[in-house]
Amino acid sequence: MTRNIERVYLAINLRRARHARGLTQDDIATMSGVNRAYVSDLERGRRNIGIDCIGRIAAALDVSAASLLLPTEKSPTPGSDRPV
Repeated sequence: MTRNIERVYLAINLRRARHARGLTQDDIATMSGVNRAYVSDLERGRRNIGIDCIGRIAAALDVSAASLLLPTEKSPTPGSDRPV
């Protein structure tokens, strides 16, 4: 199954930002008003997300919403079969 590359970027960036701040998935869920299982699914690239929710999660992480969707140095390239 091919994943939407933006979901992969979101998964990688969300996990990195959360770890960099020493936060748990529960912390992010509480701070952003979403379910912890939803955060977990996002970090595994298994859920679609709306723009409003991206904004709430970004605010909880104190990052821009755009930064959660941008590729990073270690991000897979489109068409790559590298799992999240």
